[in-house]
Amino acid sequence: MNKLNELEVTSELAENEMPPVAGNTNYKIWNEDCIIGSKKIADGSVKLILCDSPFGLNETKFESIYNRDKTNIMAGYVEAPRDYDKFTLDWLTECKRILHDDGSMYLVSGWTNLSSFYKAIETLGLFEVNHIIWKFNFGVNTKNKFVSSHYHIFYLTKSEKAKRTFKGNCRFTQLDKDANNRSLLYQDLEDVWVINKEFQPGEVKNVNKLPNKLVEKIIEYSSNEGDIVCDFFMGNFTTADCALRLGRKVIGFEINPVSYNYHIERISQIEFGIDLAEKTEIENPFFNQGKKLSDEEKTKINNRFTELAQVYKTKKERVNVLSKEFGRGAFSINNIIKKAA
Repeated sequence: MNKLNELEVTSELAENEMPPVAGNTNYKIWNEDCIIGSKKIADGSVKLILCDSPFGLNETKFESIYNRDKTNIMAGYVEAPRDYDKFTLDWLTECKRILHDDGSMYLVSGWTNLSSFYKAIETLGLFEVNHIIWKFNFGVNTKNKFVSSHYHIFYLTKSEKAKRTFKGNCRFTQLDKDANNRSLLYQDLEDVWVINKEFQPGEVKNVNKLPNKLVEKIIEYSSNEGDIVCDFFMGNFTTADCALRLGRKVIGFEINPVSYNYHIERISQIEFGIDLAEKTEIENPFFNQGKKLSDEEKTKINNRFTELAQVYKTKKERVNVLSKEFGRGAFSINNIIKKAA
């Protein structure tokens, strides 16, 4: 069995003191309660935490609410304790302790116990960077109230001054447009995420699962290759799956032995960083944005604008070319041309 400090995140423990754990140099995942198990993780050692904790809503009965076939639902799901306020504060206390001073934390919550998260966040003095709404494709059927079809995602840091990783051009640039000529980057950066849940018919799964697309988005924006990503409630091991494929190391916990044993074998087959070739960071096309313009550069832009008139009929086409050549947005280019006119 590998020693716990292979990921350089854990306190030193003797070999015979280790709880059941599986992993290699890229992941360490324990089959135990996260609040107790997290004590072995060193302070400030994790760059990104992503947790989808039990909602305390009798999740083991979800198959009747969603009218799902429970044949492929794993047994052994552990409900949250009845004192949800204490439960939330206890595990979030450990999250804050192990989070790097410049790290990021994303927490998924339903609206029913939202107050427990707010209380814990205020008590621990965490800073809320964003409050994201995740809108999904189907919700709980209701007869006398509106259908719930969204979850809340807290994006947190230890302090407002944290120098957190946020890779704004990891998925789109300012030049990427959809079929209606709307900015794909702007849509991706909005704090309402429309991401469908995954049906996965016929597949063995835990009671609830985050979509891979949602987890990938968080990991891409808020971590770098080789960073450590932690999930206190592995469930279907979606965080582990996505992180390993994106070249991030993983630590975490899953208390359900059925889910743990099934998924730990599955992720052992994942090739580390296999998705990196498709997920390389996109170079910012506006690399000079915000930099002071020299008189020489202004002259070059105006001269080039005149030259391009021989090739492009419309001003918009010429401005787009200049934006790419000089690394500045269309607004800046238009202002330079206007002043020269």
